[in-house]
Amino acid sequence: MKSCLALILVCLVASTHGAATVGGSESVEELCRRAQELLDAGKYQLAREAAEHALGINSGSAEAEDLAGTAALALDDLRGAEAHLRRALELTPERIDARKSLGATYLKERRLTDARREFLLVLEARPQDFDSHYNLGRALLLSDQPEAALGQFENAARLKPGGSALLADTLDAQLRLKRADQAAVTLAALDRQLGERDTLRVHIAELLVRQGAYSLAAREFERLHKADPKSYEFSYNLALAYHRAGNDAQASTFLQSLLVRNDSAELEDLLGEVEESRGASASSLAAFRRAAELDPKSEDYRLHYGQALVNQGALNEAVRVFAEATKDLPQSSQMWMAWGGTLYLLGRFTDSAQKLLRAAEIAPNDPRVYFLLGRAYDAAGPLRDTITRQFAHHLLETPNDAWAQYFYGRILAERIIQGSPGDLDEAQQHVEKALALDGSLAEAHAELGSILDARGQIDAARRELEQATRLDASSSIAYYRLAHVYQELGQNEQARAAIEKFQELKKEKARHRD
Repeated sequence: MKSCLALILVCLVASTHGAATVGGSESVEELCRRAQELLDAGKYQLAREAAEHALGINSGSAEAEDLAGTAALALDDLRGAEAHLRRALELTPERIDARKSLGATYLKERRLTDARREFLLVLEARPQDFDSHYNLGRALLLSDQPEAALGQFENAARLKPGGSALLADTLDAQLRLKRADQAAVTLAALDRQLGERDTLRVHIAELLVRQGAYSLAAREFERLHKADPKSYEFSYNLALAYHRAGNDAQASTFLQSLLVRNDSAELEDLLGEVEESRGASASSLAAFRRAAELDPKSEDYRLHYGQALVNQGALNEAVRVFAEATKDLPQSSQMWMAWGGTLYLLGRFTDSAQKLLRAAEIAPNDPRVYFLLGRAYDAAGPLRDTITRQFAHHLLETPNDAWAQYFYGRILAERIIQGSPGDLDEAQQHVEKALALDGSLAEAHAELGSILDARGQIDAARRELEQATRLDASSSIAYYRLAHVYQELGQNEQARAAIEKFQELKKEKARHRD
C-alpha cells in the first residue's frame, strides 16, 4: 500500500513539474525570439514575461535584458526599463538597440542630458538612424536649443521625410527661431497630411498660440471649427486667435454670432476685451458688465468690469463695483488692490491706504501690493507708520522684491532727512539692494542720488541721477535733483539745462491732466 502511495506521489510531482514548464522547456534563444515576435506584435506584457523567463534561466543574457527593457519602456515602466537596459549594456556595451531604448527612456523621464548622450553614442555607430536623429532633436528642443534641434530634425527628414510628428516638432523649432516663412511651409505640409478631425491638429493650433503665431493659429482653428462647429472650445479659441492676430472686427462679429446661441460669461468677457481694443467703449463696457452679471463669483470678470470703468474715467462707479465685489469675494486681494488703487486716483488717500493694507493682510507676499503701497505712502497720513512696518515685514519674507526694496529705502531716507531717528546707511543699503536686483529701476537710481547728495558725495550723486534720466527721460524729479547737484558742482550750464527740462516735463504733465 505504501509503495502504491509513493508511486502516486511521484506521478503527481512529475505531472505538476511538467505543467509548470510548459514552454519552460524552451531555450533562452527561443524565449528571446518569442519575446521579439511579441514585441513586434505589440503584445508588450507577454513579451516582457518571455524575456524575464529567459533571464530566469540565464541572468547573464544581454539580449533578454534588452528585450525586457524595451517591453518595460513600451509599458511605461521607466524604472524597470532603465534597470534592464543598463544591465544589458553592462553585459554587452555594443548593443546599439539597448542604447537607443535607454535614450528613449531618459527622454521620457526628462533626463535630457543623459538622453542626448545616449543618442549621440547611437549615431556614432549608426549615423543613418532616423529615430536617434529625431529623438536627439526632441531632447534638444526640450532643452531650449531650437537651432540644434532643427538641425537634427532636418537630418531625420532626409532619412525619412514627411512624418507628421517630425513635421510638428520641426514647426515648433522654426517658430521658436522666429522663422515665419519656414514655419508657414512646414504648416502647409502638415495641413496636407492631417485630416480635418485629426487630434494632432489641435496640438498644432495650441502650439501656434503658445509661440505667438496667432494668424496661423486662426487658420488652424478655422479648420477645427469647420469640422466641429458645435465645439465651444474650438469656437472660443478661434475668436481669441482672431483677437490676438489683430483681427478685432472679425473677432467681434464671430463672438456676437456665438453669443446668439450661447449666453456665456467667458464669451462676453472676451468680447469686452475685443471691443475695448477696437475703441468701442460703450459696447466694451456692456460686455464686461454682462460677463460679471452672468458669473458674479468670477474674480476675473468683476475685476475686468471695474477696470473698464476706471479706463473710461468712471471712477466713482468703479469704486462701487469693487466695494460690492469685496463683499462677495472678501479674500480676493486683487479686488482690494483695485479698490485701493481707484480710491488713490480719486484723491482719497487714507481710504486707499486702508484698502491696500487689507490686500497686504490677505496676500502678504504679493509684490503688486507693495508697489501700490509704495505709491500711496506719501499721502497716507496717519497710516504711514503702518505701511513702513508692513514693508519691513514683507522684506524679511521676500527680500528679492526689487520695487519693495526701493520703496522701503526711500521711506527710511525720507523719514531720516525729515528728522526721525535712523541711519542713512540702512536706507542706502535697501536702495542699493533694489538696484542689484534690477539695475533698470530709474526711480531707485534717482533715490540713491538723493541719498548720496545728502551724505555729501556729490559726484557719486551726479552719476546716479544722470543714469536715472538715461533710463527714464520723463522723470521730472530726477532732472530737478540733478539741477541741484550740478549747482553744487558749479556746473551752471548743465544746471540750467536740467531745470529747463524739469519745467518742460512739468508743463507736459499738466497738459495731460487737463
